[in-house]
Amino acid sequence: MDTLVVTSATRTQRSAETSPFATSLITEKEIMALGAITLRDILMHSSSVFANPGLGDISIRGVGGNGTLLLVDGRRLGGESGMGFEMNRIPASAIERIEIVKGPMGVLYGSDAIGGVINIITKKPQAGFEGMLATSTGSNTSGDAARYQLEGDVRGREGKLGYSGWFSLIKQEEYSENETAMLLVGSPSGSTKPSGHPNNQVSSNLNDSYSVNVSYREPSKLLNIGGTIEYQATDSLVLALDTSYLLEKRDGSFIASMHPSNYGASGFPVRNVPIENNWTNDRLDLAARAKWEVNEQLLVNWRSYRSYYEKEEDITSLIWQDMGYSSQADSSSVSGTGKVTVINHELLTTFKPLATHRFLAGAEYRSEERSAPFFNPQNIQESVKHNFSAIFAQHEWDATNQWTLIYGLRYDQASDAENAASGTLASNYRFNETWRVRASYARGYQTPGLPQIFLNRETPQGRVIGAAVVDNGLGKEAFDLDPETSDNFELGISGQGSNIHANLAIFHNRISDRIDRVSEGDYTTYRNASEAQINGLEVDVTWQIQPALKLLTTFTYLDTENKDTGTSLTFTPDLQASLGVKWQTTQNLSLYLDNKYIAEQFIDDKNQADDFYMTNIRATYLPAQWMNTEFYVNIENLLDEKIDTLLGSDPGVRFNLGARYYF
Repeated sequence: MDTLVVTSATRTQRSAETSPFATSLITEKEIMALGAITLRDILMHSSSVFANPGLGDISIRGVGGNGTLLLVDGRRLGGESGMGFEMNRIPASAIERIEIVKGPMGVLYGSDAIGGVINIITKKPQAGFEGMLATSTGSNTSGDAARYQLEGDVRGREGKLGYSGWFSLIKQEEYSENETAMLLVGSPSGSTKPSGHPNNQVSSNLNDSYSVNVSYREPSKLLNIGGTIEYQATDSLVLALDTSYLLEKRDGSFIASMHPSNYGASGFPVRNVPIENNWTNDRLDLAARAKWEVNEQLLVNWRSYRSYYEKEEDITSLIWQDMGYSSQADSSSVSGTGKVTVINHELLTTFKPLATHRFLAGAEYRSEERSAPFFNPQNIQESVKHNFSAIFAQHEWDATNQWTLIYGLRYDQASDAENAASGTLASNYRFNETWRVRASYARGYQTPGLPQIFLNRETPQGRVIGAAVVDNGLGKEAFDLDPETSDNFELGISGQGSNIHANLAIFHNRISDRIDRVSEGDYTTYRNASEAQINGLEVDVTWQIQPALKLLTTFTYLDTENKDTGTSLTFTPDLQASLGVKWQTTQNLSLYLDNKYIAEQFIDDKNQADDFYMTNIRATYLPAQWMNTEFYVNIENLLDEKIDTLLGSDPGVRFNLGARYYF
């Protein structure tokens, strides 16, 4: 088994085996073997995270998407408040490896890492010159959900100058399912069917229901380009610039929870309306960094970056005539159009006075600004902003040849939320050449987001008001929201021989001061309203049965509970298991079969999503006469498993054919 070196768990280079934190690594070779096009394709087949095939959001150890921190080269992205969109935006062509750290990582990364961290490491300059050009196409058996892709990358170094660049073009065709929109007219508290509404004009024009093809895979076009330039200024100083640009155009048909009609003085609200949604989104990321090796003991890293995201969204009614509008364009409603700017500065020093001691200390400043109509009751674009500053320190002590101890502290100060402190204490002990045991305690936290603090809008469920908003007419006063905190205790054991690797972990995670939406009479707001508990067991085994045959098995059991309601956490299966077989049938042909089982998921008091199996097969072929060319075919959901619509929906059996040329 190869030694895997990771940096995300300690922000220093350390082998995954000696890390006291549960860490997984997905290599570039493994990504290529998957035939992946986007990050979603990769994580869907990873045992380290859970991703619903329909919704596309991800979770580490049951904490949920909001508690999983997604980073690109250690940087936060400006974007949506959730991660569902990002899963389809980050191209596989840009990724050199993915490091997944499971458990709270508040000391090193601050807010949002209460469940874990997914760090996407993009392709960096390297010695020599190499590149790749690839294309693929595929769809389901009915020709729906077709996807076309063209990508490439180049990496090299000339003297003191290193460079890397990549691009990706993806076109996704629609997959939709026919559903019925059952209309309701009026305020949320007094909604009626159209035929029973007291306004005659509304009742005479609107039907009780409409048929609509709901998009479960939206038609989209996606462009990604990016790269890095590194310059070896001196023997001890490296300067670098990183940049990337995303342009996304997406549209689809849906059933909106509410859309205004053109009847009445202010327009009667109509719920469950067929709508068309169009997005144009772009993002520009710029980063400058320096690495200074002062001497053999002291290393200084500095980085500043800016992530700017702009979203243009247009929502119109598909039944615009019945809604009283003269054209579909006139039915355009307030949407999520807005801007997000993230600016970050960080300084990190690593001091190693002795071979057995390494000290890490850092300081960080981050600002986040969002502009949207949701912060103003008149639906006028308005900007809100909050800032974070932090200091942190960590000590790695290799006490003996067998025993490593790591501990750290962090203090964060936020402009619009309570300050937070995080701590970590972890140990890794090697019994012999085969077995290791690790134990850790880690605290993470999550500050309330800008919408939870400043939101001020009418929704299908009525008025929603953030914690900091004052409305004397409703008797709403400003109040503070405490950060959510997670305290995680973990014990793990791993064994590695010449042909087998096994890992077992048990953990207990308690999440306090969870921020929930709560009703307070005439409005809804956000409060620290609940606590949660997660107990879990993880087992994974990799067995190299023979040089050409490898078996991979994983098993994850989660016992989750919302302590206030006594129910399981939503969208969190209590059992996940997978079985994979990799077979190098000949020198030029390899096959990979994997099967994953996902147990039932609690949605709410009335709904529970059914369990399902997902079976996939992949083949990779390198013709002897074209040694620089690789062909691959993927068949996903081979057994045509039906996914519960509560989880979104799945297009069924899908085929994908591709080719790569290496130079």
